Amino acid sequence: MRALGLFLVLCATAGCGSAEPGASPGSGIEGVVILGPQCPVEQEGVPCPSEPPEGVPVIVSEQLPGELYAPGREVARTATDAKGAFRIDIAPGKYVVTAEAGMSCELMDVTVATAEYARVTVPCDTGIR
Repeated sequence: MRALGLFLVLCATAGCGSAEPGASPGSGIEGVVILGPQCPVEQEGVPCPSEPPEGVPVIVSEQLPGELYAPGREVARTATDAKGAFRIDIAPGKYVVTAEAGMSCELMDVTVATAEYARVTVPCDTGIR
């Protein structure tokens, strides 16, 4: 029981995701969620970088056949770590990845190949202007 508790704590802090049934080891999606802008008025010469948010839900859905940026059935979900990163094991195929942060996040098409991790950056808008 203690090992299960330790596993859950490690998963929460490392951004573990729920793997899709049938996912093969060594294939999946990894990436980062970026949240910005962070300043109400951006000025030249005054840095105001986007920030990677922690604990943001990341959703992986099947990509509808023949449609770009069109999510179908949700197949996996995880959360970002302290650096805004995530990694999830998933079977090879075509997917749409998004997150739940700020006002809205973009839908990103991702193709996962056998024995590889596809990389993706999910930009999210804070709504700050």
